[in-house]
Amino acid sequence: MPNITKRINKDGSASYLIRVYVDITGNGHQVIKSMTWRPADNMKPSAVEKELNRQATLFEDKLKQGLISVGGAVHFGDYAREWIELQPIAPKTRELYLGLMDRITTAIGHIRLDKLTAHHLEQFYKNLSEPGVRQRAEYAVTNKLAEIMKKQIISGAALARKAGVSGTTLTAAKKGDHIRPAKAEAICKALNCPLDKLFTLKRDEKCLTGNTIAHYHRFISAVLMTAKKQRLVSFNVASEQCTPPKIEHKEAKYLDDNQARQFLGALINTTDIRVKTSLILLLFSGMRCGELLGLSWPDIDFEKKMIHIRRSSQVQKGKGVTEAPTKNKFSVRDVRLSSFVFELLAQYRVWWNEHRLQYGADWKGEKERLFIQDNGLPLYPDTINSWLKKVLERYSLPYITPHSLRHTFCTLELAAGTDYKTLQSLSGHAQASTLVNNMAMCLKAHSERPQTP
Repeated sequence: MPNITKRINKDGSASYLIRVYVDITGNGHQVIKSMTWRPADNMKPSAVEKELNRQATLFEDKLKQGLISVGGAVHFGDYAREWIELQPIAPKTRELYLGLMDRITTAIGHIRLDKLTAHHLEQFYKNLSEPGVRQRAEYAVTNKLAEIMKKQIISGAALARKAGVSGTTLTAAKKGDHIRPAKAEAICKALNCPLDKLFTLKRDEKCLTGNTIAHYHRFISAVLMTAKKQRLVSFNVASEQCTPPKIEHKEAKYLDDNQARQFLGALINTTDIRVKTSLILLLFSGMRCGELLGLSWPDIDFEKKMIHIRRSSQVQKGKGVTEAPTKNKFSVRDVRLSSFVFELLAQYRVWWNEHRLQYGADWKGEKERLFIQDNGLPLYPDTINSWLKKVLERYSLPYITPHSLRHTFCTLELAAGTDYKTLQSLSGHAQASTLVNNMAMCLKAHSERPQTP
C-alpha cells in the first residue's frame, strides 16, 4: 500500500511524496522507492485526490512488475529491445525490428518512456527523411565483372556459390547495378582479385522512403501500446498525439486481361519446367511467393486437385532459407485449381524425381520442397524474381514482381464475377478491407492506363 505525504513548498504550492516498499532483490529485503507528484494549479480538491490515488497505484504497479529501474527510469531503447525479445513475433519480423533499433537507439533510445513526446518522434521521422541517412552509406559498382568471369572461365552459378552471394546479386553486379560493399568483397575474394581493381565504391546519398519511415512509426507505436497496457505510460504518444509520416501510395502493379494472356502464352513456351510451373502456380493461385516456396509434395492433392497451403519460406540473416508460419491464420487454406495446372504439376513431378535420382548421394533436399536449387536445397525468393524478370523481358511485357501476380490473380477473379468474401478466402487475406483497398487501387490504375491492343 503506497504511503502518501503532503508537503507545502516555499511558494505555497502543494506536492505529494509517494513511497512504496518493494522487494527488488527477491530475498525479502524491502527498500523504499519514492516519487513526487505535483497537481496542476487549477485542480479542484476532489480531482487532486482522485489523480493522486491513481498516480500512487500506477507507481506501485510499475515497481511490482519490475519495470522501473533502481534509478526510477525506463529508457525507451531498453524497453523496446526487451519488447522485441518477449513478443510472440515471427523470426523475420524480429530481425526487421532489431534492424530498426540501430537508428532508434541513437535518436530516442536514451529518452525515458514517460518523457517521450510527439515532438521527439516527429523530429526523428524528419531526420530519417533527410538525404544521406541511409545506413548503407556506400555501394559498389563495376563494368568489368563479366570480362573477368570470361577470362577465368567461371559461370555465374559457380561464382555465386563460391562467393556465397545470391544469383540476383551477381546478375546485378554484372549489369553494373550497385551492390553492397560486403558482397563486392566476397565476389573479389572468390575471383582472387583486389576490390579496387574490379569495383568502385560510391557514396549513397539517398534518403529513406516514406514507407520505410512508416515502418519505424508502426514499430514505435506497437511498443508504446504495450507500455500503455502495462501502465508505464498513461497514453500512446505515437498513435494519440504524433503526426505519422506520410505513406507513398504507388500504383498497384498487375497484368491486365490481354497482358495476362500474353504472359501465360510466354510461360507455356518456356522450356525450363521449374520456371513454367512456379510462375503459372503464382498466376493461377494468388499465392504469396513465400507460400509457393513453402510447398512440399505432400501438400499437393492430385486426386482432389487441391493445394494445401500450410507454411511459408523466408530468408533469415545467418540462417539462409528457413521454414516459417504463414503470414496469418487466414493464410492457412486449401486452394482448388484447374486440371491444366495439375497436368503441369504431374509433368513437373516426373522431372523433379528424375532430377533427384541424378544427384544421388549429393542430394541435399530434406522435406520434398517443390521448388528447389539444383542440389535439392530450398530455393531463394530472389530466384523466382529473376525467372519472372527474364520472361517479361523476353516477351516485352511490363515489369512486375512475383507479388504483382497475386494482384493479377485477384483482379482477374473479380472480373470473372468472384465475390470479395470468396476471394478473401482464396487469397488468404486476414481482412476483407485490405483486399478491397488493394483491388480499388488496381481498378483505379486500370481505368487510368492505356489499354493494351
